[in-house]
Amino acid sequence: MKIEKRYPEGRTKAFNITYDDGVLHDVPLIAMLNRYGIKGTFNLNSQLMQTGFTWRHACGMDIIRLRPAEIGDLYAGHEIASHTLTHPYMDSLSDEELYRQLGEDKRNLEAMFGREVAGFAVPFDYYDDRIARCAEKCGFEYARTSDVTLSYTPCRDWYHWKTGVYHVMPELVPYVEGFLKTNEELALCQIVGHSYDLFTENLWDTIESICANIGEHDEIWKCTHLELIRYLKAMEQVEVSDTEIKNYSGLQLWFAVDGNTISLNPGQIIKL
Repeated sequence: MKIEKRYPEGRTKAFNITYDDGVLHDVPLIAMLNRYGIKGTFNLNSQLMQTGFTWRHACGMDIIRLRPAEIGDLYAGHEIASHTLTHPYMDSLSDEELYRQLGEDKRNLEAMFGREVAGFAVPFDYYDDRIARCAEKCGFEYARTSDVTLSYTPCRDWYHWKTGVYHVMPELVPYVEGFLKTNEELALCQIVGHSYDLFTENLWDTIESICANIGEHDEIWKCTHLELIRYLKAMEQVEVSDTEIKNYSGLQLWFAVDGNTISLNPGQIIKL
């Protein structure tokens, strides 16, 4: 008997885009994601949003933070996650300032959007165990680092989360092509970047082509990072044997048994 883990509705793969900073270029990006049924995770800096912080890219383009009054329902259907208050280099922060950057940003974003903020994305490249402990103590369910793996295996270290590919990497297209071909159990394709890169690096057509292609595949779960994390955590609360599957989690979970899709409700046991 062959038992395989599946994503919701029996889907075999998952896809997520996670973009940082909350800038004006999110507006056309989200319109494109919505067109193809793709869910994004958007990692925001609440204090920089409140001041409308702007900086000039090396190409001469102004990168403008969205102000709260300009956002409206822009991020509806997508995840909002923390990216710290002010996007600092975190290696030099005191413990007090570190907790302020994460905790206050979480509270600000929750008040701003009227919904839960349970994810954290690290600014820049520096990350260590101290930051991981802070993220957990501040109530975040995961912390996404800047490390990439070019793997389709989801990370299982929630507070040292490594993503799949940074969208400016030359491996982007082959990585996505490999994802569509892989038969790996619970395969994940996760793309990280900034929406302004789509214009400064001439990536718009590439990302739109990827999203259009992914959107056509019903076997791919288009999810937020938080939805993915919660589902993977729930899967860790399952016991599977040759005779039964026990779901001790609080979520409905899916499996394939000899090719036939089944689902288990929270607390349910299925005899095989």
